[in-house]
Amino acid sequence: MKILFICSYYHRAMIFRDSMDYLGKMGHSVTAFNAVCKNTRVDDKYKAIMDEKVIHKECFNKYDRFFFKHKQNKILKAIDENVSVKDFDLIHSHTLFNGGWAAYLLHQKYGIPYVVSFRNTDLNVFMKIPGFKNIARKIVNDASGVLFLSEAYRDKLLETCYKQEDRSSVIEKSAIIPNGLEPFWLENTYSPRISVHDPIELLCVGKIDKNKNLDTTVKVLEKLNTNGTPAHLTVIGQVIDKQTKTLLDGNERISVIPYLKKEDLLDYYRNSDIFIMPSFFESFGRVYAEAMTQGVPVIYTRGQGFDKNFPEGVVGYSVKADDVEEITDAVNKILNNYAEISKNCIENSRIFNWNDIAEQLDKLYSDSVAGGKI
Repeated sequence: MKILFICSYYHRAMIFRDSMDYLGKMGHSVTAFNAVCKNTRVDDKYKAIMDEKVIHKECFNKYDRFFFKHKQNKILKAIDENVSVKDFDLIHSHTLFNGGWAAYLLHQKYGIPYVVSFRNTDLNVFMKIPGFKNIARKIVNDASGVLFLSEAYRDKLLETCYKQEDRSSVIEKSAIIPNGLEPFWLENTYSPRISVHDPIELLCVGKIDKNKNLDTTVKVLEKLNTNGTPAHLTVIGQVIDKQTKTLLDGNERISVIPYLKKEDLLDYYRNSDIFIMPSFFESFGRVYAEAMTQGVPVIYTRGQGFDKNFPEGVVGYSVKADDVEEITDAVNKILNNYAEISKNCIENSRIFNWNDIAEQLDKLYSDSVAGGKI
């Protein structure tokens, strides 16, 4: 099958190339159209994946984001000028809005079926703009397949955009497929833990902005120490928010480490007891899955991308992002059943294997092209 990916940030995330490579092993031919803003910079670490399988086009400017359909028409025009669309069997837009409208128009023009994925900005940014729920329904209703990274995001779309009697048609063509992990993590899984450090070692990994909600995590850290549970927090990643940097600097219970390569990051996972990142919004959050491969229980945000991949208490707990009491309680519940949860983390991390995920994508694509139900 020939598949066209429509992306807007292929150049800054490995997940698209990972899926392309594994789908290629199954016999599919995948081309990514990376629609970006003018003067977009590609970081050195991603230049290796900007090869002949990718059509990278600067097709809109920074002001076009204020004019949704105008921007989407520019993406559509760039695709038409650079891709022989009629040669493809399926289109997959990896965001509902920033590419999904172009996929919808390409379907109307060429009759090619399309799949759309839902991500953080689709549900937590665009859907809050007046009129965009109607656009979402148009795109979803005409799609042959709809991909969600978690059950939580599917439920949120249905509750936001569809009456009860209209939801079954969306559910029937939907698939819940998580992001996969780089093989490195599953090839280097750790042993289950039976005890924790003293003080307990909390870990947060990622680009540290306001969305990562370190304010709340630091309050949890202080509450644990005040309540007689000595704890230390390690934060790994570039701190890009000045207020958060001020909050972290000078706190003797917090260590801040810049970006690390995965080989070095592995040791920090293995020397941590609980991964805690109650972000306000997450499309998925692969760092939770990375932590699981090392037997580290996870605390994640209720209703966001990682939520509902597992029942409560199996690999950790979902929490309300700004509820210090609930997050502190989640830490204590993990500590009270630590060995079992750590073992569950390693066993359940196998669902993030790209081979299995590629098979699920293959079924979604095949059923979408055939016009069948998922």
